[in-house]
Parts: sequence; C-alpha cells; structure tokens
Amino acid sequence: MRARSAVGSRVVPSPFLAMPESAHVAANALAFAVEDRYPVSPGHTLVIPRREVRTWFDATRDEQTAMLDLVDVIKQGLDARSPSPDGYNVGFNAGEVAGQTVMHLHVHVIPRYRGDMDDPRGGVRHVIPSKGNYLAGVGDAPRVVADPAFVEKLLTLLDQGQFTATYKFAVLLGLVDLCMEHATGQGAAPESITTAQLAQKVLALYWPQATAFRGTAAVLRQSSGRLQDAKILSLIRAFRAQHAPDPSTTLARARAAAPAAFAVLAREVEWTLIEMPLPRAQMLSRRGDEDRFLYEINWSVGEPVTRGAFGRGDFDNLIRFRPGAAEQLVALASVVRPVVQRRWAAKVAQLNTNVVEDAQLEEFLFGTTRVSLAPVRAPLIELHDARCFYCSGKLGRDVDVDHFIAWARHPENAVENLVPAHPGCNESKSDHLAAAEHVTRWAERLRVHGHDLDDIARRATWEHDAGRALAVARVIYLRLRPDVRLWQARDTFERADRDALVSALVG
Repeated sequence: MRARSAVGSRVVPSPFLAMPESAHVAANALAFAVEDRYPVSPGHTLVIPRREVRTWFDATRDEQTAMLDLVDVIKQGLDARSPSPDGYNVGFNAGEVAGQTVMHLHVHVIPRYRGDMDDPRGGVRHVIPSKGNYLAGVGDAPRVVADPAFVEKLLTLLDQGQFTATYKFAVLLGLVDLCMEHATGQGAAPESITTAQLAQKVLALYWPQATAFRGTAAVLRQSSGRLQDAKILSLIRAFRAQHAPDPSTTLARARAAAPAAFAVLAREVEWTLIEMPLPRAQMLSRRGDEDRFLYEINWSVGEPVTRGAFGRGDFDNLIRFRPGAAEQLVALASVVRPVVQRRWAAKVAQLNTNVVEDAQLEEFLFGTTRVSLAPVRAPLIELHDARCFYCSGKLGRDVDVDHFIAWARHPENAVENLVPAHPGCNESKSDHLAAAEHVTRWAERLRVHGHDLDDIARRATWEHDAGRALAVARVIYLRLRPDVRLWQARDTFERADRDALVSALVG
C-alpha cells in the first residue's frame, strides 16, 4: 500500500494526479483518461492533461490536441461495448460559476443511451436533469410523504399467499436498493434503472441462499412450482458447484475467480427476470389483475420478449418508474425492507416445513453474519492509524468493523461503508445514524483516500463502489427532518446539522 498520512490530515492538491497509472483507461504523452467516480451514465470518462492547469483556456494547443485525441480513443472503446451508446455529450466546465468543482481541467465524455431521459432536446444545456450540476438545489432535497394509496397497493402486492415463488420479493428489494444506490447528487430517486442492474441485485440476494441451510445438506426450496420457477436459484447453485464450492465464498471473490462464467450467470439471471418475474411482478391477484403502479417495461405477459430480441443490441432494457413511485420506495425503504424480508422468510418456511423453523430463517437469508469481515479488518485499522473511527481513541486488541450506514438501513458491505471501531462505540452506535461530525469525516475519507480503499478491496477481493455508498448516504441524510437526533458518542445524541451534512455529502 502506498505511503499516506492519517485520514483527514491533508488534502491532495489534484485528486487526478494522485491516481495511479493503473487507473488510466487511456493515455498519451500529454494527457490521460479515467472513469468518472460519480458517473451520470455508464462509461462516463474524464480526459485530463498531465500538467495541472485550471481550465481549457489555460492549456496549450498541444495539450488540447492531445486531449481531443483521447476523446476519440475513448469513443471508439465505448462504441465497441454492448450495448453501445446512442450518442455523446462532450464538454468541460471552466470556472466555479460554470460549475467546475475540481480546479484541474478535465473534459467529460458522457455516453448517452436512448431512453436515459424523456426529452433529450437541448443537449449540453442540461446534459441529464439533476445530474449535470450536482451542487444545485440541495436545500430542496426531496422529503416525500408516504402516499396511503401507494402503501395499500404495496401491501396487497406483498400478500405472500399470492406467490408461488420468492421472485417478487427479490424484485421488490432490488428495486428499493437500486433507487437508493442510483440517487442523484441531490438525493432524488432515479427515473429508471436497467434489467442488467436489477439482475446484479437479485443475484446478490440469492447468492447466500443457494447454500445448504444450517446443519443440513438441504438448499431451501423457494418455489412451489416446477424447476423453471426456481431457475435463478438453480443457476446460482450450478455456478457455485463449479466455481465456488466453498459455501463461505463471497460474491466478489467468485466474480473475480471466474469473470467470464460469472458474466454468463448474470446474463442468464437477467433473461430470467425479463421472461417471467418482471412482467408479472405487479399482478395483484392470481386472476391476473395488474396495476402498473411501480414501473413500466416495453414488454408484457401478452407480448413476451424472445431470446433473440434480448440478445440484440437494440433491446430496450429500461425499467421506467411510474411518476412518484421511486420516491415512494426510497421514502418507505426503512419500512419496506423488513416487511419484505419477513414475508420472504415466511414463504420459504412455508415451502420447507420439514427443514426449518421460521425463527431461524431470517438471519440465514439476510443477516450480516454470513460474510466474515476479517479480510479487510487489518488494512482498515492501518488506514486509520489504529484509531477508532468514531472517538479517535487508540484501538486495542479487540476491534470491530462497523457498517457506517447500518446494515438494517441499507445492506452494504462495500469497503467504503466499513470503519474500524472500539467495540463499545460500535455497540452504542448500533443501528443509529451517525452525527454530522462523523459523516464529514467519512465523506472526507472517500475523497482523500478513495484509492487506498480501492487498493484494500482489490487485495482482499472485496466489494467497492464509492459512488454507490455516497448515493445511499445522500438519500438517507439529505431527507432528514431537522428535529431528528443523530448518534454522536456513547449515550450522546445531537440534532441533525443540515448545513454540515449538505457540505459533507454534496459541497
């Protein structure tokens, strides 16, 4: 691991120049390109001069030419992806009043995809609404009141008696998580997600469940129908048998060990979701009564997608949220998650009455204890100079690794969400939200030591995604009422300091 100072003790003059060359996706003598840490679309890339100049107008003609050459290289690489972009926005911000926040010139190459916004006319006048200027309108972060009609429809949908399998539960949890993880810079929920993104979330939900239940040789049934109804679980079991036979193998390590096979698995899970659960997930009864109050897709039970159409590059894989639905899912996330998990566990218990007692089940299906945090404990302690993240006291022999945003609020094991702590501080914080002082230090760690965290994750083959962690934090903290009390220290709480939270997470 590279030399560094303690967390928060220095600020890197240019975060781009602090990045290792291994992070470069393209380079020439005068410039280099890296993936944007907070992308507004898949493939969003920054082209940067090697010399630290503030704006395009401060660069030499040779530097400008070198950067434009890399823009062409980046476009060629993105065009070769599947799906390839349908268009591009290319540009830069020059000066604070124009929106520049990092005072080292960088040219944005932003791929655009058909359907990424309802009306793209105007182009660079607004790029993608609410994402282009992520510092604007923070004081107006959405505070959505739960809609009783929406809640009633959701409860009707969750009636597990209408389910033959657990797919609807997985789809709903995946939608909730993605709404939080893909929030805008102001904490607003996204307008749409893709079936590929949902497949990754559903795969992660079923991954630990595709192993034998405690003390038995049985993988718990998740369907009352035939094998097709449990296809996702069967696909994961087959992959695990060949590439990850150790039941303790994490998803991140399995993906790293067999990337090609894992990509095939994810694609098959995506196709299964397209074929069956997504067209039927909004059915409110076995008679087929449908209420599309959550999302719209461009196929249905009556007009199924063929495998050939799915395989073509022009397949529309967007899941477009109905007006207000994504905001409702985010506003209700802390309630929806435990309700869905309990009903999922009840369904599995019903399908496995000879194997499991309901009381044991929810922790097995969804608990944090399934993944050991030992691989990242020592490097996190080193990163923090062997001091507790919360009280800054010297750490002793017993050290806890705490989820900064509690698992009960959002299940996130990425290294960016993990901090070392005294057992007493960890126990006192529990599932509470941390005060602004801690949020500020956590966000500063992402900015100053993001590459060290990436290095820890790479060495431990661990999940990491700074943009995802920051989006979840924004969704949670920017919606807090001013009278909410946040955990500051052992048995000490303080009112939410909104200005400090905004400054930490956005400004």
